[in-house]
Amino acid sequence: MIRRAWAGVHWYLRALTGEDRYDRHLAACAAEGREPMTRRAFERHRTDVAAAHAHERCC
Repeated sequence: MIRRAWAGVHWYLRALTGEDRYDRHLAACAAEGREPMTRRAFERHRTDVAAAHAHERCC
């Protein structure tokens, strides 16, 4: 039961911090049959998109 609770907390924290986004990227690429970006390229792309849309944030 403790292991199951920890798995739930771990899943929640990964989703909260955005760590699961790369896993979702991999799943989407597999479903579409295309080659996924590397983790480094994926994180760079996320950073570039966030910087390009910085004016849309309030803070």
